[in-house]
Amino acid sequence: MSSNTKSSEQPMAKDFSSFLSLEGASRKKSPLKSLLRFMGGDMISLGGGLPHPSTFPFYSLSAEVKSMDPTLNAESATNNTKAASALGDLVTVPHGPQPGKIENLSASLQYGIGTGIKSLREFCKEHVNQMHRPQYQDWDVILSAGNTDAFAKTIAMLCSRGDKILVEEWTYPAALEMIDPLGVGHVPVKMDGEGMSAVALKDLLDNWGSTPEQANDTKPCVVYLIPTGQNPTGATMSIQRRRDIMQVAQEHNLILIEDDPYYYLQFFAGEDEQKDGQTNGTSENSQSGWVPSLLSMDTDGRVIRLDTFSKTLAPGCRVGYMSMNAHFCTIAQYHNEVTIQQPSGFSQALLAEMLISHWGQEGYTRYLFENVRTEYLKRSQHLQMCYNKYVVPQFASFIKPSAGMFIWIKVHVDQHPRYGTVSDSALMLEVFRSCVENNVLMVPGWQFSCKPKPADIDPSDVLNVWFDDQATYLRATFAYASFEQMEQAMARFGQSLSKTFAA
Repeated sequence: MSSNTKSSEQPMAKDFSSFLSLEGASRKKSPLKSLLRFMGGDMISLGGGLPHPSTFPFYSLSAEVKSMDPTLNAESATNNTKAASALGDLVTVPHGPQPGKIENLSASLQYGIGTGIKSLREFCKEHVNQMHRPQYQDWDVILSAGNTDAFAKTIAMLCSRGDKILVEEWTYPAALEMIDPLGVGHVPVKMDGEGMSAVALKDLLDNWGSTPEQANDTKPCVVYLIPTGQNPTGATMSIQRRRDIMQVAQEHNLILIEDDPYYYLQFFAGEDEQKDGQTNGTSENSQSGWVPSLLSMDTDGRVIRLDTFSKTLAPGCRVGYMSMNAHFCTIAQYHNEVTIQQPSGFSQALLAEMLISHWGQEGYTRYLFENVRTEYLKRSQHLQMCYNKYVVPQFASFIKPSAGMFIWIKVHVDQHPRYGTVSDSALMLEVFRSCVENNVLMVPGWQFSCKPKPADIDPSDVLNVWFDDQATYLRATFAYASFEQMEQAMARFGQSLSKTFAA
């Protein structure tokens, strides 16, 4: 069966127009952008205020990037004397159009439409198609300036002041800090070792309105979650958990914001789970080992998937891509056109040349599998080894992560000699201060709490603030420090815990 035939047999996305906020429903195409469709052919434009390319002072843009030529990589593995620079590919973007070049600076540095540069957007769409195989016809991809930008636009599209969204009980602080000034609230959903609990989500929605604080609130219809290598807990949803979340979403007619920046930082996936996904109708991606996304299970167009190159290539690229039903894509495009326009032309042009002309879909997927995934697996294993070497199990523990950049350390405050005589928050503040004094820094667990911060505290005064007694956690990352630094940090952390628990 051809892919076209298969696509034509898939359902169309459901109509989610009723989910749009007042702002989202009011979005219209920029009048200036509407003139672009007349460009081309014999048309002479005296309309758009586009700077002339001759004034662009950039003659070309070049970068040496890692080669994903399997032959060259195999040769380098057996020839240690080969110069590292000889293994790279030179990616060059010329000033103007040239045969064999995907992009040029005259076009990529110009104003454009809010979808992003066509070549890069089409590459991203094909990547999504190969990796996730969306199960309905009218889905599309639009470029963003990273997942933070994409999340902000999604909230603007779906939420009005006074609305609430459902979130994991421990979640990415910037997401909460972004929605709070907009007057959009949040409702935490219980988590376990696999992330958001589908049982807890269903129970919350089935019984919505049964508590005094819910009495005057409309039942939330938007869920924000990080299903893979969750920040901060490192939890990854199993295939069955993802199916269960999707089922609740269909039963209660929810929109799911699948924020998945750590998707390609998966360390392993059991063969049994992969086979199980294939035999139960889940659309599997092209590379074994990747857990199926929520998008791959969506037949309605209710999943808005956020992807970014920040964790796979570089955060400074400021390029990501949103996958969702075509109607939502159009609204996001209109929003782009009156805010960021599109991601940086420099970044888009360079990424397009590298990904399309040099790596291709196969090379990029191999890079994700062999480089990104492998590097973070090694780092994760090393930090865990150092932790086990220096930290007394009685004082702290963590659940082994299967993806992402973090380990979520549970401090056993109940083992402290003064437990019960002072608050858990006071004990955690002692632990944190001891760590800082010993020159090892981790993120306080309260910063990921969904509980409202007391009005009389200064959240920036981290040496004197710990407001949530349930936040007996510290988040450590293995993403950046050297292997030697990780070992030294865990030695210092172990010393800090032992000193605090001896008090």
